[in-house]
Amino acid sequence: MKILVSSMTFAPDHSGISLYSTDFATYASEQGHDVTVVTGFSWYPKWEKRPEDKGKLFRTDYFKSIKVLRGYLYVPKKVTSLTRIIQEITFILFAFFNFFRAGRQDVIVVFTTPISLGLLGVLFQKIWKAKLIINVQDLQLDAAQSLGMLGKLPIIDAMNVAESYSYREADIVTSISDGMINLIRQKVALDDDKIYLWPNWISVNEANKKGTEGIFRDKFPKYKDKIIVGYAGNVGVKQSLSVLIDLSEKFKDYADLVFLIIGQGGDLINLKAYAATKKTSNIDFIDFLSQEDYYNFLSDVDIVFLSQKNDSGDAYFPSKLLGIMAKEKLIFVAAGKDSEIYKVVANNKLGISANIDDLDNMELLIDNYLQNKEQFKFYESNAFNFVNQFDRNLVLRRLFNRLNESVPVTSPIGKGAFQNY
Repeated sequence: MKILVSSMTFAPDHSGISLYSTDFATYASEQGHDVTVVTGFSWYPKWEKRPEDKGKLFRTDYFKSIKVLRGYLYVPKKVTSLTRIIQEITFILFAFFNFFRAGRQDVIVVFTTPISLGLLGVLFQKIWKAKLIINVQDLQLDAAQSLGMLGKLPIIDAMNVAESYSYREADIVTSISDGMINLIRQKVALDDDKIYLWPNWISVNEANKKGTEGIFRDKFPKYKDKIIVGYAGNVGVKQSLSVLIDLSEKFKDYADLVFLIIGQGGDLINLKAYAATKKTSNIDFIDFLSQEDYYNFLSDVDIVFLSQKNDSGDAYFPSKLLGIMAKEKLIFVAAGKDSEIYKVVANNKLGISANIDDLDNMELLIDNYLQNKEQFKFYESNAFNFVNQFDRNLVLRRLFNRLNESVPVTSPIGKGAFQNY
């Protein structure tokens, strides 16, 4: 079966949506399908193209024998609502031509955001008479509105219409959490057989073995004998990481405790300026890590901090949580109590949690940890047991079984791949 996978990010990007667009394409190829990818040039999460990609309009690459059709996209130096819209327009324009370059496909799988990629999928679904699967990784419009990023721009209504239309036209609409599935249902009425919970996934045992204890601390010797509370990932408004700076101020007199913000993103400059006003010496910023260095960080960190701004998409479930659970690390979530991440962590006892606005409770939780670390060990084992339901083979096998129900399998390649299950 010929499968086209399209995403705004793909390997060598190794954060966010690119993790899943890349691994889905890889898995489909492993099952014997003919896979083509339409994407842009690498840019995320550093918001910067690699030197060898600058000025390129089109290029054909190969990733593990998968054909990758890349097209130009604009990467803004300053991230605003307007520059992000321009970026998405350029991506969609060049992706349009790359869809034609890919040739007729049996199945189209698009990983959104952006919303307009779903519309592009609908267009070629009709041209090719293909099956269209939209995987909703982030409810882009809802999050942007809740953060006040779009104001009262007239484009909001048009985007709502476009999003709902693409969901109605798709053969299957999938998303990564129950909360996001419910929000999609609120946007547009879909039959039960048209909507599917497709959670993000991880190779649990492989992730558990990644990274080497001690390497991160050797690379940053100033933290060698310190207790590390750290966040690593995209540094955006949605993450609300100013709360970690506030928390570090509460422990400014603890010489053996350090707080780290690792990564890049649209809110990094603001956070550094805010931290400077606190004049504390126990909060540090580190540039985005390679995947290898990230797992070395997870091997050495004591508490992994995750925060989420109130109303910034309460149904959003950060994929990085899977890797943290697989590494058996203590999770500290600061988010709204109605958010998906808070409920999952708190209800399943996967880590410690506090309301994003309750700094006093956060301070108490850290203080309790400092007094008796052993009492927190059971959270780590709970998390590891919990994450096994998101193992790569289990999640993707179920997905392909679901695709088998909706996509007539006529080619020997497709039939052989599905009959394994």
